[in-house]
Amino acid sequence: MPLMQSEAMGESPGARWAGRYVRVLAWYLLVLTALWAIGIEGIYGSPLPFYALVAPACSTALVPALIIWASGFILWLGLASNRSQRTRGLLLWSLAGLGLALLAFAHIHFKPISFAVFSSCLWQHVLAPSIFLAGLAAARLSAHCWLSVESEPAQKTIRWFLLGIMIFSFAFAGAVAMIRDGTAGISQAYARHGYEYASDIGTTSGIQGLFRDYLKVRPYLSMHAKVHPPGPIALLWLFSYGIGQDPLPLSLATMAFGVLAILPLYGWVSDLAGRRTALIACILYSLMPSIVLFTATSADILFMPFTLTTLFLFTRAIQRRSVSYAVAAGVGYALMSLLSFSLIAVGAYFAFYGLWQFADKKKRYAVAQTAVVMLAAFLGLHAAVRYGTGFDIAACFQACKTQFETDQMHLDRLTPRFPAWTWRFLNPACWFYFAGIPVSLLFLGFARRAQHESPGMAVVMIATLLTLNLLYLARGEGERSAMYILPFVVLPAACRLDVVCREDRCYDPFWATTLFLAFQCWLTESWFYTFW
Repeated sequence: MPLMQSEAMGESPGARWAGRYVRVLAWYLLVLTALWAIGIEGIYGSPLPFYALVAPACSTALVPALIIWASGFILWLGLASNRSQRTRGLLLWSLAGLGLALLAFAHIHFKPISFAVFSSCLWQHVLAPSIFLAGLAAARLSAHCWLSVESEPAQKTIRWFLLGIMIFSFAFAGAVAMIRDGTAGISQAYARHGYEYASDIGTTSGIQGLFRDYLKVRPYLSMHAKVHPPGPIALLWLFSYGIGQDPLPLSLATMAFGVLAILPLYGWVSDLAGRRTALIACILYSLMPSIVLFTATSADILFMPFTLTTLFLFTRAIQRRSVSYAVAAGVGYALMSLLSFSLIAVGAYFAFYGLWQFADKKKRYAVAQTAVVMLAAFLGLHAAVRYGTGFDIAACFQACKTQFETDQMHLDRLTPRFPAWTWRFLNPACWFYFAGIPVSLLFLGFARRAQHESPGMAVVMIATLLTLNLLYLARGEGERSAMYILPFVVLPAACRLDVVCREDRCYDPFWATTLFLAFQCWLTESWFYTFW
């Protein structure tokens, strides 16, 4: 039977973990705000080591306060385990509501706001919590099908559940983006002509011409396209054949394509840690602030389906000694290199996982076979692209590298930042927040207990993350342009959360984790302007 009940006596495991998350978030914001107050800031004008201006999305704090109160009231009634807890919660939330009403009366009396402003702000802020609560209710009602320690979830259940996660991920990310300016918040990135790849559609006579003439047209491309291969432009160009080039449809298509990453994520984690852990990982992934906040406002989400599919194919190629999976993994890795040169760094996982498996004599042939076949497929696809279009990947890399260095020089003139070596520490501080405070803490818990739980996997994940940190050259912007690190955080976090829930004999820590992740996403978008 599923483990769903809280401890009968004392503090519940869910409350214990929620309190831990709140304390860490409070200390994180407090320390970085204190540093900012004395003039230490990673990015000019931002109190945090990422783009984040303190700019509430609503002109009045009444709306966020009202939503927090209402959401908390609903959650307490839904999650309280007995009548006495519900009664006590009803009393506490009623008193809080009375205090909120008095504050609202005083606020409106001294600083009147129009009903139109209030209702518009309320609608934009309440949509995301409503979608999350609906998703939470669906997950709770279906928990008996997938949160069971006696057996792994059935395949039929998994298919429907993955579909539900993808629908939720699309809707929740869109609703969070709409907190600022409604639907304009979704299309904001692509509406800024000259910044994103979408404005480069039609630069040449066609996609083949884009690859052929890339070095000629690169100086005239958008800001982001100048430091990337032509892959992102080509992908959006393909989308435009079906939906046109308007910013909103292209943004929605980007979101829809981005959520497809959940499918290979499930396959990858399932092969390494089991089906139940894989479902937990998919849920955590769909609530990570980096994914939620930038699925609708950044083209970088387009890279995640390719990255996770390649991770899945590579891992399965070794586990099943499959030539076909190895060929597909090599093709996937080549496509990744045509999308972003930063994604090449994911090869660190291939190296560390391969070495781990190579230590097992029974798997040495599979590792060697996968390496050779994958390399051949990688080079073969690049040779085919070169033959078909004349695209020179080496010359493209050199041009993008030169552009990146030029951009960094201009950055230091306009808004100086700390030297590159300091970002070896500031970037992880950014990722700690945008992976989600709960996910990061669970990852650290997994690393601390790796010797007893899964030492080999822990070494692979930690070594991969350390390498990715060293190879990430940008001074900032890691909240969205380094999404590819997230799989190596969410897999260990899901493993640790599954162990915690089984040790506590309940899944309250899981529900507390999802609640806090959703709250962190909503809070970040409501109070910080995470501009690009």
